Amino acid sequence: MELMKLRPLIVLIILLLTCSACSSQLVKGQAPLVSVSLIAMTDGALSTRFDIRNINDVEMVVDAVDITLRVRDADFMRYDSALNLTIGPNATEEARIELPATEYARDLLIALENGEQISLPFLLDGKVHTRDDGFLKFRYDGHIYPMPGRPGQFRSATTSSRNER
Repeated sequence: MELMKLRPLIVLIILLLTCSACSSQLVKGQAPLVSVSLIAMTDGALSTRFDIRNINDVEMVVDAVDITLRVRDADFMRYDSALNLTIGPNATEEARIELPATEYARDLLIALENGEQISLPFLLDGKVHTRDDGFLKFRYDGHIYPMPGRPGQFRSATTSSRNER
């Protein structure tokens, strides 16, 4: 008889233990998703906006970034510098980078804007340094397209990615 009274309590304890064992694990230490949201060419300079999305369930503090954008196996732009960016869990922040445009980059974007090219295939390769996880590498393939009605502005579409530690 005593066992029958304890049965609901035993079932409840087993249920709670099962639920806690099945709970999702905290995502931590994963490289962010990095994308080129805008490239603008003005007076010999490239102004580039990168979206950096933290896919982790914890805050990410980025203190340095090394990004290389390659088009047709040649450097289109390269940025390696300190950065002070705090990204909340599962949030996206924007990093704006302004660099002098190389002749190579300028010629490619002019050809793209004039319709001589439909798109420019790219490889976005780099790493971020975070306070908690050290260096996190990323690599994305995609294409750069002109923005209709916005001379000198270009957007990108990513087609594949490979993140690594």
